[in-house]
Amino acid sequence: MIARQIFYSIRILMIVGIGGLVSGHMSARPLFKNSVASTEIDFIHTDDPSIAFRMDEMGRERKEMPDKRSGDGDDDLFLENVRVFKLTYSDGTIVEVWASPQLEESATLYARHCADAMGKLPHALRSQLNHVVIHFGNESAFAEENGGFFVVYSENIDIRLANNDFEETIFHETIHVALEAKHARSAAWLQAQKEDRAFITQYAQERPRKEDLPEFALFAYTYFKHPERLSQRVQDELTQKMPNRLKYLRQVIDSWDMIAK
Repeated sequence: MIARQIFYSIRILMIVGIGGLVSGHMSARPLFKNSVASTEIDFIHTDDPSIAFRMDEMGRERKEMPDKRSGDGDDDLFLENVRVFKLTYSDGTIVEVWASPQLEESATLYARHCADAMGKLPHALRSQLNHVVIHFGNESAFAEENGGFFVVYSENIDIRLANNDFEETIFHETIHVALEAKHARSAAWLQAQKEDRAFITQYAQERPRKEDLPEFALFAYTYFKHPERLSQRVQDELTQKMPNRLKYLRQVIDSWDMIAK
């Protein structure tokens, strides 16, 4: 009887121990809440090289301007008198900026902020953008991969610029546009995600199919291009707990250099 009790006690301890290991593996705590606004890491510097561009105002048009604050009807998507700017980069990339009429004369300034930030993107990313929508207000940015665009808000741009986070915001949203359809749902990425031991941010962990790729990509791009901008703790987190996604994105980032203009 005593031997049987000892046997069951040992078995319970083994099960609890294994369960704890599995639980710890699956719920490794992310280092940051999100990649852009809560890290205090300057991933992309203001004085980083930026490709030259020309900005031309094309007039006012009726444009589809998705807005988080709008309803779901088709009529809510369109605005009249939208100011249209054409950005022509020296690598041949053309991206339009559609600015809400509410911005009035400040539309030119915000269009230029977006143009400058996009000029720091790799050609392979910037070339996938069709246009950018700018609204008046203070909402967070979002992207629409199928239409090849992202949406930003003027007051939020001001905040991100003041906090030195705007280039990173543009990078994140462009990753949605350029990579999400091809990579975020691919078997290879999902397998790498499954085999890794953690998420780099809480935002990625909460929305793994939608936000893990753009969240992780900002860290990976910096790790490979400017590792000195990441602390040793962050570098160790990437290499020790997320090596499979790091390896996956290394191939993607290397391909950007091959098609650089």
